[in-house]
Amino acid sequence: MRRDPPSPSPDGDGTPNVPPAPLAPLIHGRARLLVMSHLTRCGATAFTELRSRLGLTDGTLSVHLATLEQGGAVEIVKEFVGKKPRTVVRVTPRGRELFAGYVEDLKRIVPGLSPGDV
Repeated sequence: MRRDPPSPSPDGDGTPNVPPAPLAPLIHGRARLLVMSHLTRCGATAFTELRSRLGLTDGTLSVHLATLEQGGAVEIVKEFVGKKPRTVVRVTPRGRELFAGYVEDLKRIVPGLSPGDV
């Protein structure tokens, strides 16, 4: 199959107008995006609070947290408060980088997300 070369950029600077890369699949799902947004904004959060704030079921949240943990975006710590178990989720430095990159990708794709866009 023949592919045409990328067209010149609209501003005429000679650099190719290459379509943006797809959004990071690790974060792009609705539940994972909600989790990453919450943790980035609010910091470490107990599983039960995260579940309530995001309106997810235990099973749904568990599956998406496991995916984020495998991707290195979050850390899950199980601890005891007195005799009660508590699971706390926090975003990792890699997770912050991934989320920042995701937001930058969105700004390139969606007009109006960056300051100064029309």
